[in-house]
Amino acid sequence: MDAHHRRTEDRRRFLTRIGMIFGFRSLGESDLHHRRDTCRKRSRIHLQHQVIAAFRPSLVIPSRNHAAVSRAHERSSQMSTETETIVRYRMSIAGQDRDSASGEIIEVRNKFDGVVIGTVPAGTADDAQAALDAAHHGAKIWSATPAFQRVAILKAAAAQIRARRDELSSVLSAENGKTIANASMEIDTTVRIFEGFAEESLRLFGQTVPLDIQEGLQADLMITVREPLGVMVGILPFNFPAELFAHKVGAALAAGNAIVVKPPEDDPIATILLTEILHRAGVPGATLQLVTGYGDVVGDHLSKSPGIAAVTFTGSTEVGAIIAANAGRNVVRVFLELSGNDAFIVCDDADIDDAVDHAVAGRIYANGQVCVATKRIMVARSRYDDFLTNLRTRVEALRVGDQSDENTDVGPLISVDAARLVERQIQEAVSQGARLLVGGTRNGAFITPALLEIDTSVGIATDEEIFGPVFSVLAVDSLDEAIEIANASQFGLNAAVFTADLKQAIRAGRRIKAGIVSVNGGNAYRPDVAAFGGYKKSGIGREGIAYTLDEFTQVKSIVLRGVITEE
Repeated sequence: MDAHHRRTEDRRRFLTRIGMIFGFRSLGESDLHHRRDTCRKRSRIHLQHQVIAAFRPSLVIPSRNHAAVSRAHERSSQMSTETETIVRYRMSIAGQDRDSASGEIIEVRNKFDGVVIGTVPAGTADDAQAALDAAHHGAKIWSATPAFQRVAILKAAAAQIRARRDELSSVLSAENGKTIANASMEIDTTVRIFEGFAEESLRLFGQTVPLDIQEGLQADLMITVREPLGVMVGILPFNFPAELFAHKVGAALAAGNAIVVKPPEDDPIATILLTEILHRAGVPGATLQLVTGYGDVVGDHLSKSPGIAAVTFTGSTEVGAIIAANAGRNVVRVFLELSGNDAFIVCDDADIDDAVDHAVAGRIYANGQVCVATKRIMVARSRYDDFLTNLRTRVEALRVGDQSDENTDVGPLISVDAARLVERQIQEAVSQGARLLVGGTRNGAFITPALLEIDTSVGIATDEEIFGPVFSVLAVDSLDEAIEIANASQFGLNAAVFTADLKQAIRAGRRIKAGIVSVNGGNAYRPDVAAFGGYKKSGIGREGIAYTLDEFTQVKSIVLRGVITEE
């Protein structure tokens, strides 16, 4: 069976599998935590996989779906003895579908019930190097492709993504844990970004500069052109794998670069499907490659390579610092979008209902796993009680459960470990003096939305970022105090200010040290064309349709010496 037919058959089996998973739901913690050492002990994939009894339900999520949970438990028990077909996905290196050189795999699980929905290769350093070796040829042929042809290919890929919206959304929701509504929004954004970069690349012009502005050069004419950087590496986070694939791959390809992508190990399947779509649309296999695996193996090798021109990474500040150090040894450019602990300021003249709406929407989006989520809510003391009462009512009403259910507000986090970390952060905040008003309990990978009252002595008031559905609220006596607290953080990604006073809004916007300050709107805000990025340790560079192409290209000056003569 050739690669094309094999991928088609794999996709058919996967869609059947997704439908099966979405038809029954079980909840259990014991095997949700897929440990890396377990994965590495596996030398070969078994396509006929027995669903183990450890996935029988042992967990009840507080929600309004008790009947559905009960039915899911019953169905899970029935299926625990059935034989399941697990789809094997492969990396894409030099235009070929590849398994890992070691033969090891990573199991990708539905984050709701832990059922395996596919496997991907646990790539090695040798796999990463093979992709880098091929990428130089890919960069050469793609940079020589006329811009209008590159644009046509990217638009064709965007059209295919749009046509497969439902499929991709279901895949993304299952492997990531975000609600199906959030997953659908992400796929829509992915399409827009590819189309946006394609269009913007047609306006990537140079300049013609007469040099008579400098004495002695009046006979010279300088022409500038923007050229691709060459071979790039893109390292993606788990929280928005499809959208950030588009931001990094779409920009790199539109600018004429080759790129090697390292997707997140927890939810790589959507990016594998997107890579396949781009290849079918006409992107050469050596120009876009995807190497699955762990960050400290594949990501580390790619970012240390002396043969690349740039690394673009989204993730934590801690990992970003490692990548920057790796690249810096070889004087390689880095573009980093890193951690945030965004301030959300409610002034005494704010519309409280509107502010609460934005606070809730901005904190539960993607189950709270967003760098620009609503994290530090500062409310004028005169409005504090009204705001807190309103917010508490809203948080208590949030529905936790199956991410494929359209009525679910908050799904599971990316892993049990991630939920344990959030649970521990809540407990640490309480030990530091915070008051836990609502929620904060963990069940497997789920965290019931929590509401904390804090003060500036609690770590989450400044630099402790919580990646989960946790609302932290503190009272302030003035806007100046709120701005001071906001700027005390080492991060500065986004911020929000709610006020009816335009002058006060502008003053706050100028003084808050953040990449985007929204007035009367929440933090979780990223227009496709915005210069997205942060101050301080929230990153280096800016990402957005109107800006990334400049960063992913370099300026060359061609000077025609002595061509301007006096008649």
